[in-house]
Amino acid sequence: MFAKIHDARLRLRRRADLHQQSKGTMNSERYDKAAIWLHWVVAAMVLAQFATGWLWGFFERGSEPRFYLFRIHIVIGTIILVAAVLRTGWRLTHPAPPLPAEMRPAHVVLARLTHGLLYLAILVQPVLGLLTITAFGKSIGRWPRDLHLSLSYIIALIVAVHVAAAFWHQYLRKDGLLLRMVPRRVPRT
Repeated sequence: MFAKIHDARLRLRRRADLHQQSKGTMNSERYDKAAIWLHWVVAAMVLAQFATGWLWGFFERGSEPRFYLFRIHIVIGTIILVAAVLRTGWRLTHPAPPLPAEMRPAHVVLARLTHGLLYLAILVQPVLGLLTITAFGKSIGRWPRDLHLSLSYIIALIVAVHVAAAFWHQYLRKDGLLLRMVPRRVPRT
């Protein structure tokens, strides 16, 4: 089964590569505009989730500010889930640019592991959050809520590693890896 999924994914990637090459826009050094846009939108929403989740703890249960923060948290989480599905679909059909050839094999494994965990997190965390607030979720106990909370700390750690690695590549290794995901500025005329 996994071999069939892997083969289908490779076929989709080849098709996407041929499509990009036929348009004359293949750029193996940078992510495409859609991938960059989805990355930064999801990143901003994840930061907003950390902020709302942390801030509502400062307000009493049943208070209006806590209610609004909770509602904002639910809405953003739902949008993250939709964006995560779009982003995962896009990533499966539009391959990432290759990592620098001089990267050590262990660093390549760590980069792929971190990215895989981030994709998994942006898919699983909203589902757990939505499960937590539903009648079905409440009927199966506190584990969805507890796992949602615990996973938020793990996600914060993975995000910190991801950001630290991006800065390490950009400012210590100076290999320009960060620039692959930074939106390009359009020069003013």
